[in-house]
Formats: sequence, structure tokens, C-alpha cells
Amino acid sequence: MNFKHLVERLLREAQERGDFTRLPRMGRIELDDDALVPEDERLAVHVLKSNDMAPAWIEEDKALRERLAQGRAALRHAWERYQHALQHAQTYTERSRAEQDWQRAKQQFESLVEELNRDIFHFNLRAPSHLVQRLPLRLSEEYARICGS
Repeated sequence: MNFKHLVERLLREAQERGDFTRLPRMGRIELDDDALVPEDERLAVHVLKSNDMAPAWIEEDKALRERLAQGRAALRHAWERYQHALQHAQTYTERSRAEQDWQRAKQQFESLVEELNRDIFHFNLRAPSHLVQRLPLRLSEEYARICGS
């Protein structure tokens, strides 16, 4: 593997882990000196910046990340409820209800991941560079992250 591919892989992995989500001025275009912006794009960049907006692909990536974070939070909450219910269940009916609720939460999350993977595929087609493309989600990795299994 050459150096360029290694760096690209490491950047993608860091992006998938969310290492870049809390950077200062995330999603903002800083162009106090627009000398590096092609002349024919300066007006567009100025309009976006003036209206506190970013290019469409950045907004789309942000929306994908927010939907994934919400889905992960919902699954994590369902997992915690499930674990709590199993620990405190007195009857077979209570355990069965907890299992049904957990299975329903998993089905919802799996549907979300399938939808997000379709959206990631389309995002990658529109992304300006392979460096900003997103890797598809893997259910096994998502469950390991949230449930530890």
C-alpha cells in the first residue's frame, strides 16, 4: 500500500469515528483571503458565507451524520431499557415483552442503516472528491459499538 492510500484510509477511518465532528468552525467556510478561490467561484462562496451556509455536499454529509447519531442514540436507549428490563423481570411475560421491544428497536435501526447506506451511496456519487466520501455502515460494527457484542 502506498503512502497516499494509507493516508486516505486513515482519514476516512477518522472521519467515520467522528474525529472531525467537533472541530472549530466546522461546516463554515473561512475565506478572509479568497486568493485561493477560483475567480469564477468567488461570488458563490461569498453568498454562501454571507448567509452562514455551506456547499450542498457539506450540508448533506452533516444531515447523514445527524441521522446516524439519532439512530445510534435511540438504539443505545433501547439497549439500556432492554438490559434493565431483563435484570428486573419477574415473569416470563415481562422478559418476553422486553425481548419484543428490543427486536422492534433492532428492526427500526436496521431499516435506518439500510436507508442511510443508500443515501451514502448517492452522497458518494455527488461528493467532490473520494477523500470526503463516506464508508457504508456495517450492522455488526454498529451493534458492537452500542451493545458491546
